Amino acid sequence: MFRPITGADLKRMRLSANRTTEQMAKVAGVSRVTYESWEKGKSEPRMNQSYALQAYCQINLSPIFSRFDELKKEFDRYKMLVDDKQPNQLRASARKNHLNGESGHEPETSS
Repeated sequence: MFRPITGADLKRMRLSANRTTEQMAKVAGVSRVTYESWEKGKSEPRMNQSYALQAYCQINLSPIFSRFDELKKEFDRYKMLVDDKQPNQLRASARKNHLNGESGHEPETSS
């Protein structure tokens, strides 16, 4: 299971790569203040920002991407259970024909 990158992780990564908070913020596309709030644990970077920062600090991302490949293979197993041309039969929906735009309700008319 994945866990989000923590502020302590970001700080360790930045210091080990000898980078400044300004450099890290520029790579992530945010202000220095925003980046520093990530390091303090007040907020978190998005996944794509996290990956960009890890790549910038030359962190090996192959274990992460190999895990994504494993998950894709696992999800592909379930494609066999459902006909791709039909709506997902494994998901319950309160509405009939919800994918066809038919709600089963008459449209409201204004008088």
